[in-house]
Amino acid sequence: MSKLDWNQVREKYSRNPITFTKTGKEFRVSRVTETAIHIDLPSGEEYVSRRSPERAVSLLQGGIRLNGPSDYKRQVYD
Repeated sequence: MSKLDWNQVREKYSRNPITFTKTGKEFRVSRVTETAIHIDLPSGEEYVSRRSPERAVSLLQGGIRLNGPSDYKRQVYD
């Protein structure tokens, strides 16, 4: 199994910082550092630790389904 390529994550959001949630809600990634993805929200900037998307990729590659935000929060989010 391959790991999440963090350099690809950084490149993706530096080229196009606008992305969408699974439900279609738009959000903007303000920056990607070595340890986190920073996201602009109406309430201010939040971040997702690098460990969370790496764990999500590992689970998905292992055949675990993440059906939405509640699965992500329960199984992945730190």
